[in-house]
Amino acid sequence: MGLSSVIGFSLCAVALSVLLRQYRPEHSLLLSIGCGVGILIWLLEELAPLAEQIRRLSSMAFSGEAPEILLRSLGICLITQIACDTCRDAGEGAIASRLETAGKAAMLLLAAPMFTQLLEQALALIG
Repeated sequence: MGLSSVIGFSLCAVALSVLLRQYRPEHSLLLSIGCGVGILIWLLEELAPLAEQIRRLSSMAFSGEAPEILLRSLGICLITQIACDTCRDAGEGAIASRLETAGKAAMLLLAAPMFTQLLEQALALIG
């Protein structure tokens, strides 16, 4: 399925969601979430070869765990953004804001070992 098919699917879902929102808002929300999940599944299938190529290139160019941390951070960003957008679509801006904070904290926790390693290398160069 190509990008034009996904765009067509999304536009049909948006039109149907707008119509449903007048009569059954809860069904409109479910349709929006289902459409988002469908797009995410399509995107993951399309990006799988790219992720493998990035892993190969990063293993040739970098050593250690930095490339893995960067890829995981990218995943955290994407998943958090999708979840926050879904919360905002449901009218829950406060939950979306807290979720953004949780995503940022998760990225800091993930990158903490890399920051420690960088600091140790800087101190070794200075001392």
